[in-house]
Amino acid sequence: MNPELAAKQLIELTWEHGFPVDPVTIARTIGVDVLETSLPNQVSGALIKEIGEDAKIVIHHLDSNNRKRFSCSHELGHYVSRVESNNEDKEYEYIDFRDHTSSNGDKKDEVFANQFAACLLMPKEKVQELSQSKKSHMAMALFFGVSNEAMKYRLQNLNLLC
Repeated sequence: MNPELAAKQLIELTWEHGFPVDPVTIARTIGVDVLETSLPNQVSGALIKEIGEDAKIVIHHLDSNNRKRFSCSHELGHYVSRVESNNEDKEYEYIDFRDHTSSNGDKKDEVFANQFAACLLMPKEKVQELSQSKKSHMAMALFFGVSNEAMKYRLQNLNLLC
């Protein structure tokens, strides 16, 4: 599954409000509850799905708003990949944690979830449009509701970082 296409389709189906995209509203629209709570150190979020229960995304309540948005989008990426998977055993009873190792690029499902989150929060076409209009990195980060670091990483991945 292509994370950019999956994020684009989800936005088209669930979001009509412009930017910044709200991953919590999107999650709730597709039946995934989002809760803020205390989580173990170095854990920013988790996707929890038990047999017979709706999926839940939990986000660390002490994280910054930008981190919470990215963590929610990341966990939403895990959810989408499982729902769209043909592997039935992945759909039930799992817990995924977003922690400091999630961005290492070692695990295929973590790479997908990170790419999905970036595409959901910072869609390629809009990033290209703002970049061509010479918006600063900080202005784009504020527009998309993400950290400067996430914005620069997205620009770099799109070969738009000067």
